[in-house]
Amino acid sequence: MGPAIVIFEDGSEVPVTASLVLRYAPSRDDNHESDRNSTWADSVTLVDEESDVNLSDAFPGVLRLPKGRESEFMATGGQRESGCSGIGTAPFVDA
Repeated sequence: MGPAIVIFEDGSEVPVTASLVLRYAPSRDDNHESDRNSTWADSVTLVDEESDVNLSDAFPGVLRLPKGRESEFMATGGQRESGCSGIGTAPFVDA
C-alpha cells in the first residue's frame, strides 16, 4: 500500500493510496515476472476525503506510482474508494 496518482482521460490528476497485488495465471510455473498472462488488481482510495472527484470515472484511467511508472487500469466501482483492474504490465513490477 502506498501513494499514487490517478490520471483521468481528460488529463486531470488526483492523489490516491493504492493497494495492489499481482495475480499470476495458475498455469505458470515460475511466478517471477509479469507478462501478458498475469494481471494486477485491488483498490485505490482518494487521499482527500473532501474531494468531489469520482474514482469510478477512471474508466479507463492511468495509475502513476512515485517512481514515475504508469499503467492503465479500469475502476471497478466506488466514488472515494474503488476497486481497480490493471491493463497491461503492473507499474510496480521490474521489467
